Amino acid sequence: MRKSIRGFTIVELLIVVVVIGILAAIVTVAYTGITQQANDAKTIAAVNSWVKALRLYEVENGSLPHANSCLGTTTTYDGNGRCWTNSGWVVQSSFLTLLSPYLSSYPEPDTSPINHASYPDARGAFYYGTSGSGIDYIYMMLTGTSNCPSISDGTYVGGSAGTTGRFCYYSLN
Repeated sequence: MRKSIRGFTIVELLIVVVVIGILAAIVTVAYTGITQQANDAKTIAAVNSWVKALRLYEVENGSLPHANSCLGTTTTYDGNGRCWTNSGWVVQSSFLTLLSPYLSSYPEPDTSPINHASYPDARGAFYYGTSGSGIDYIYMMLTGTSNCPSISDGTYVGGSAGTTGRFCYYSLN
């Protein structure tokens, strides 16, 4: 007598493959969302640290610095080194020198691009210190949210959505 050895049918194997594919898709989507939230938390924490340093500078010097700079170190932004649209928006060493007494290290924001049609290099965060007009801003780019969060000691002014995130800007005056 021959014993019949039964294996899996092709239908059973296909069902298992489909279930594994669905589970992989769910895990991938969840991982992407968690990663974006973590990157945004990194950017928000970095911006809050920079705002505190700017406020300490303001207390000691009577005004905020009259400078424009991306926030981070001179190696934070890979590629063209920019955090905003034109070539002037890079981390300025002179800005880092001004704020070095108030920071133990230079907090780095996430530098994922937000793919904004009008601002193709928008990523990370920057300080826009306007000389003369009296309004100084902090901009930050976020990839995992559709809302702009509040930051310490800054007033929300506005923002705009890109295809993979949004930028938010705040007045420091």
